[in-house]
Amino acid sequence: MAQQVFSVQSALSVREAFDRCIDLQRVNEWDRGVTNPRRTSGEGQAVGSTYEVTVTGFDGQPATVVYTLLEVEAPHRFVMEGINDSFRAYDVLTFTLNKGGCELHYDAQLELLGSPPPIADDDLDSLFSRVAAVPRQGLSSFLNP
Repeated sequence: MAQQVFSVQSALSVREAFDRCIDLQRVNEWDRGVTNPRRTSGEGQAVGSTYEVTVTGFDGQPATVVYTLLEVEAPHRFVMEGINDSFRAYDVLTFTLNKGGCELHYDAQLELLGSPPPIADDDLDSLFSRVAAVPRQGLSSFLNP
């Protein structure tokens, strides 16, 4: 399993930042590695809501990932899990008040599935570091409109 943790400062209020991020139909606005996000069930911020997105798979081809909201503590925290045949992503987003607005703390974990896994564990850490840099940069812009 690989893990990346980062923080993003925002001039938005905790509620505004939370609402922008939990709407996974907008994930492509802050993660350019994601396309075609759409809600497939649930009511947006409700636990159990599911979203389908397209990402580039380990083979370079488009791959579908289904994300589910596992926990929602509005407006401070939510947990989402994305699964397909190759991997399981587990992301925890926490929003805290600060002087200038808020801070997003993002804890992302990626676990390979399948036997054999699509890439070696040693390669996963370096790959995930590069992959996680995309939403880190995108969220800096998305949360500071």
